[in-house]
Amino acid sequence: MSIECQYDCEYHRGKTEFHHPVSRDGTVGLYLCEAHHALLRNRAKRYKGEMIIDKTLAEMRDELKAMELSAVLKAGYQAGDIDKG
Repeated sequence: MSIECQYDCEYHRGKTEFHHPVSRDGTVGLYLCEAHHALLRNRAKRYKGEMIIDKTLAEMRDELKAMELSAVLKAGYQAGDIDKG
């Protein structure tokens, strides 16, 4: 069974892994492909396949940050508990 990236986007790249933004709790987070996880780490350039997307990298990063925050809050943590990009 293959796990898919949870970010709703036309373009995905690399394997999908669990991103856990609260280092002390590895069960809180979301599944992201390598391309979208790299956006959380402030990737500055578009990949060739992303040229078809009608959003800036900053807009996509903001959406991913909102998803990340939602997962953290749902688990009972606060925004300040996020310590990993």
